[in-house]
Amino acid sequence: MLLETITEKDVQLGLSAGDWEEAVRKAAEPLRAAGAVEQSYIEGIVQSVHDNGPYFVLTKGFALAHARPECGANRLALNFSTFDPPVTFGAGANDPVRLIITLAATDPDSHIDLLGELADVLMDESRMEKMFRAETPEEFLEALGR
Repeated sequence: MLLETITEKDVQLGLSAGDWEEAVRKAAEPLRAAGAVEQSYIEGIVQSVHDNGPYFVLTKGFALAHARPECGANRLALNFSTFDPPVTFGAGANDPVRLIITLAATDPDSHIDLLGELADVLMDESRMEKMFRAETPEEFLEALGR
């Protein structure tokens, strides 16, 4: 279970961004710094939103930012970033986004189990609210169920 491997270093809280592009770049930067993705992967996420709209804003306040593996994903990895104030993506009723989970996957299948794990978390409004409001990485991980 990948969620069990998430540590405090995989959580950024209370970030601010002037727009969705800056938010995506800030949310993905720790994955680049850790070598999980290349800069081209981050650019792939941004370009994908320009091309396809904010398709990865999955529910109110939450986005699962990702690009195609060939854009520069080096290993399966996650990063969790909360934003205060929340960021508008142009996603209608799902705006504004308070939590961006950045996902790097090296193939089309390796992250499927992870998405199942995340679905359990995302369907629990109480847990999501606790993650949105976490003041420390430890509080965030507790709400995540780690």
